[in-house]
Parts: sequence; C-alpha cells; structure tokens
Amino acid sequence: MHLSFQRIAFSIFTVTCLSIMAVGCGSMAIYKKGAHNSTGSLDQKGGGNAPFRVAFYNLENLFDTVDGPNDDAEFLPSSANQWNTDRYQSKLKNMSKVIDSIAPDILGVVEVENAFVLEDLRKHCRSMQISPLGDTENDDRKPLGSDFEIVHRESPDARGIDVALIYNRKKFYTTGVYMTPVTLADGYATRSIMRVHLVERLTGDSLAVFVNHWPSRRGGAASAASRMVAATALTQSLQNNPSIPANFLLMGDFNDDPEDVSITEGLNAGDAYRPIVNLAYIARAQDTSVGTLAWFDGWNMFDQIMVSRPLYFANAHRTNDNGGAASNLSQPKINVYKRPWMLQHGGKYEGWPLRTFAGKKYMNGFSDHLPVYTDLVLVHRH
Repeated sequence: MHLSFQRIAFSIFTVTCLSIMAVGCGSMAIYKKGAHNSTGSLDQKGGGNAPFRVAFYNLENLFDTVDGPNDDAEFLPSSANQWNTDRYQSKLKNMSKVIDSIAPDILGVVEVENAFVLEDLRKHCRSMQISPLGDTENDDRKPLGSDFEIVHRESPDARGIDVALIYNRKKFYTTGVYMTPVTLADGYATRSIMRVHLVERLTGDSLAVFVNHWPSRRGGAASAASRMVAATALTQSLQNNPSIPANFLLMGDFNDDPEDVSITEGLNAGDAYRPIVNLAYIARAQDTSVGTLAWFDGWNMFDQIMVSRPLYFANAHRTNDNGGAASNLSQPKINVYKRPWMLQHGGKYEGWPLRTFAGKKYMNGFSDHLPVYTDLVLVHRH
C-alpha cells in the first residue's frame, strides 16, 4: 500500500520538476517571499503566488453553555465546572487573542462543540474582521462583518467535539468539502477527517486541506491500533481521490508524535525523502524538546502540519525578492506559537500550557495544546 502511494507522489513530484525545468529558471520567480505587516499577516510582494499562513489549534473544549443533543453535561452552568456565560466569554477572548497574534489565512481547529461557537469565535477575532481594502467580489455567502468563512460539519463523536476550518475568503474560495469516517474495531464513533478543497483567487491554483483529530490515547498502548485505523483511512482518501491536487496539506491533533508508527508507517510521512513531508518530524529531528503539549516525561508534539512533496520543494526553492537564492528563513518549517502569557507560572506545572481547567480548578487559561503554523506558497500549476 505504501509503495503504490509513494510511486504516485513521486510521479506528481517528477512532473512538477520537469514543468519547472521546461520553462527555465525564470519561472521560479513566481514564488515571492512575503513580509509581515503590522497585524502579523503576510503581504504579497510582486506578482504570482502570494505567501499565506496556515495554522492549527486544538482549542480544548470550546463548548457553549446550552444543553445540546451531545454529551455536554460537564459544560453547563449547573455542572461542577460551573460553565457559565462569563467563563465562556473569557474562553473566547483567550482563544481569539492567540489566533489574532498568529493571524492565519487558513486555520484548522478541533475540540469545538458546534457551528455556534465557531461563529462566536470569529466575532471575537479582530484579524477576521472586514479588511479596509474592500471586497474582492459580490458573494452572498460572505458572513456579515468578516473576511473569513467557516467550514464545519457535525462529528459522530458522542461528546460532539468537531473539527473545522476557517479560511480567508479574500484569498481563497472552496470547491468542495468531504468527510472521511474513521471506523474503529470496537464500533466507537470518533471524529471524521475533514477534507476541504480550496482555490487561490489570485492564481487559480488548488489546495486540499485535511483536518484531523485522531483517537486519543485513552486505554494506553492498545489505543495505538485506533490511530493506525485513522492513518489508513487518511491514506486511502489520498490514494483513491484523483481530484486531490499536487498541493495538499495535512494538519491536526494526531495524538501521536511525528516519530510514531501511525505517522511514519501508516501515513509514510517524515523527512523530505517521503511522499508526505512532515514539518513536525523535521523540527523534532533538529530539536527533540520541541513540542505542543507537556507531560511528566517531557513534551509531545501531537499537533502537526504535513505537506505534499511538490508543495514542500516549491517552498524550499523559493527565490527571494531580488531573484536570488532563498534564505534559510524561507525554508518551509513548522513554528510552535509559545508566549509567556500562554503558559503557567509557578507551581508543579510551571512552563506548561495554561489550561482552562487543571483538574477541577478553574484556571481561566487557553488550551492544553500550543498552536502551530507555517508560511507557504502554492505550486503554480498553469
């Protein structure tokens, strides 16, 4: 199974390389290196493909206060958590502070209860409000007051914690949303994998984004089989859909580290020699202490961003604004967004992510996960 997938990926990469060679070195000028403006977002310099920022964030139980059809008993005003309007609004404020600091153009999120909390989150994010540059086109789907569009589907998970995507509709539009179910051996309903097909407005280039929230480690070592099931479902989705473009990106909370077998063997993802290049794997190979959530024996990196091989090398070989060779700063890499105000200070868990709850104690924090992001341009397919 892995061999055939590798051949497919290698063929795509070969065609991309030959296309670049056929038109000469000047074609590489389409990959322009962007600069950050005062809001943290990327500005385009020159023509062709503009840089954009992709981020992923596990929001750790972003629940509203309304009793829904899902198992949300612990996040109601009458619960032991006393999950009331004030605490919910504070959670939204904290989440939006992090998101605004990153200012992504494409944001994958998990552990959200429903579409209503996503709407509330979008309203709190200043980076998602109407930009001063005006509209790109008349579009009835455009939410009032926002340049960003939400993609959400209900999850089969009993608690109703969903995956979702929020994207900058001034830069992209969507051509399809697909959900791949993950069926576990014991019949437990877990999160489906979301696939969103985006098209870059400026160039018409396509990008498929997969948002993942794989089964947890509940049950210890035996739970590894469940994550291998998720890896198989994702691999088959990649193999069996000819509409997936050369530009594809996998992000999510995989509940495994980049070095674990569900990633390295189940997905055949790793360094730049693999058909799927795992930016988290490369980061951990350089520094094993890099991580997104803390545990007693150190930092895990369950939150990862992976890209197709053609997309990786298109970014690795970007030219700078003067037409010269790309600098190290332009190499595609994953960044863990970690600021002092997002961490716990003092006590047993000093330096760990500041959570909303530590056990039963309300901490008024952010999440037990740190977000990750990367800056990319698309492979130009014209």
